[in-house]
Amino acid sequence: MDRIKRNISLSEFAEVLCSDSLGTQLGKVECKFVNSMLHGVSRSRSVNLTEIAKGLNEKVSLHATHKRLSRNLDDPELTANLSARLLKLQAMRINAETRIIVHRYELNKKFARKIEFLSKSDDLLTAGFKVCEILASEVGSQTYLPLLVHVWSNQVPGFVSDSNEILKAVRQVLAATGNKGMLYFDDHSITQEVLAPFMADQHINYIMLVPDDNVEVCFHKENCSMKEMLSRVETRYAKILYKLVPEGFVGASKIDLDLYMHVGSIRVKLPTSFRSLSFIALKTKSSYSYLGEDATALLTTKTDLRSRKALMGLIDSFLSIQDIVEMHRTLRDSFNPGNFRVLTYNRLQLLMTLLESVIHYELAIGGDELVSDRMFSPKPHDGQFERTYLLPG
Repeated sequence: MDRIKRNISLSEFAEVLCSDSLGTQLGKVECKFVNSMLHGVSRSRSVNLTEIAKGLNEKVSLHATHKRLSRNLDDPELTANLSARLLKLQAMRINAETRIIVHRYELNKKFARKIEFLSKSDDLLTAGFKVCEILASEVGSQTYLPLLVHVWSNQVPGFVSDSNEILKAVRQVLAATGNKGMLYFDDHSITQEVLAPFMADQHINYIMLVPDDNVEVCFHKENCSMKEMLSRVETRYAKILYKLVPEGFVGASKIDLDLYMHVGSIRVKLPTSFRSLSFIALKTKSSYSYLGEDATALLTTKTDLRSRKALMGLIDSFLSIQDIVEMHRTLRDSFNPGNFRVLTYNRLQLLMTLLESVIHYELAIGGDELVSDRMFSPKPHDGQFERTYLLPG
């Protein structure tokens, strides 16, 4: 199927999403419900059922609309069907180089008590649900579309670990794409525990920042830690980048930080695998001496990194996923997902899938909008904020 036309209405998008060509046939009641929810979420900019019901403005009492929506939300089969359909809409357009961005965040409900399977924690601030979102973006593009959203908590029956939940979500996406695409893991939200099973996989393609210095790779038949490898790799390619740092991270205000970046790569293998990988050493230093020099280790299944263009291009592609994640976070948070008021896990799962469907629609018809403030830029960022360098003139 071709990409959704930009002039398509939300009702027409609902028809496409519910069409027989995308999955197991849906009944008239299910299709009408999906159409209602997409309009209600879009109009109200909310996932709160009361606000959604108000947005629909039906010729019945608000209570009746709320009750109907709540009843129809409790449908795990519809969740699975709709999730697969949304994934299929974009999966057929993914190629070997498409960035499949894996990101995680939390829906915290610190004052909730009655929600089914709410995670248990001594710290009430962290009680809630965890969410894995998987986004698709082409290399060099500042646009994206959501592929899948997966919700869980440590109280859901069958729960093993957070890493297992993310692994299941990624495998669902790769099954739909025919194993096409390259996994990019958001290093701000994905831990070493989550990365481990992907590192060991013989078939998927990925690039990941490895946060654990003690992880070992095999180099010239010798096992070396990430920390040791960083000192062995010659970082022969260099460039200057400017990083836009939010207020509070370095100083009291937003700062444009100049970075002198040096990069090099070398072939390695994992001790448990015969697959060739590239170890990338990324070293950065700023004129802002307080930060000192930083060395970062990355692993990737890409091994054709012998030229400056290939290696720097991959690093630029990896660094720019933060722009995509931030753009998605801003759009997602405009619906205030933490304000959901459903009491069952099934309803929450379908609600989040419907939200992802609305986001997919708005992005698909919205055009190729660029991120206004890219985190990493080859030239100084525009704006009034502190800088760690002097502007010309």
